[in-house]
Amino acid sequence: MPGKRDETRPAYEMRKERIACVVMLILCIPIFVIYISFFSQAFFVDGKPSLSNFRFLYETIVMGQYTVPAMGPAFRNTVLFTAVVTVTEVIISCMAGYALSRMQFTGRSVLQKMLLLLRLFPGVLLLISILYVLMYIKLLNTLAGVVLVAIALRLPGSTFIIRNFFNDIPKDLENSALVDGCNRLTAFFQVIIHLVKPGIASISMFSFMSAWSNYLLFNTLILSGRTPVMATYLRTLSLNDQMIADYGVFSAMALIYMLPVLVFFVISQKSLMKGGFSGGKGI
Repeated sequence: MPGKRDETRPAYEMRKERIACVVMLILCIPIFVIYISFFSQAFFVDGKPSLSNFRFLYETIVMGQYTVPAMGPAFRNTVLFTAVVTVTEVIISCMAGYALSRMQFTGRSVLQKMLLLLRLFPGVLLLISILYVLMYIKLLNTLAGVVLVAIALRLPGSTFIIRNFFNDIPKDLENSALVDGCNRLTAFFQVIIHLVKPGIASISMFSFMSAWSNYLLFNTLILSGRTPVMATYLRTLSLNDQMIADYGVFSAMALIYMLPVLVFFVISQKSLMKGGFSGGKGI
């Protein structure tokens, strides 16, 4: 019956639960206010519903004497960069994690320790060295150079994470596939890879979010506006000589900026929320 007291739980426990809910709601009020203000600035102009703040999607924005081009090329380059980084990182980290989990070779233990060390090492300290390396190989100010750096900085962490998922898979399943006629490569693609979908979803999500919202690498390694991306586009929009800030346009741009992340999370949520794999023979 609705409203009926749960007799199986002590009264003091339910009272503490209600107090916790009230405190949580009170603490969330500032966040709700921020989001309400955020959406109102994006979809309302002078108190009236309007989509004029989204005009940066298809036309040039004029702010005083400052002109900002349409966001199309920057959005396209950012989508390309994010897709290449995510797919490449997932493929390489899965193969490397599987090799570290299943194969025995010289230097395996040292390599695993180096992966953990590199995962803990802040990549921002390497930016000056990376800048000189890209200058030497003539990839500075190019999207390809930023792609290589982004993949290299993310690979140790992703490999370490997916290796733990491979370790949780019973070797009996792989041995059964080998007995049934598969070689190690076909067993990997036909059996093992399907059992680590939560791990693949995890590293894909982290890689996608890191690549899509990457601001530091673009503004450090791309010194000109010849390769427009979202990060440099936002910098261009905010650094105008007249110090004019159109918060409605910024709010609308923030909505467009976070939309792909939300879509990707919804797509990968089912695999991301699955539990780990456990057990042994007879599964």
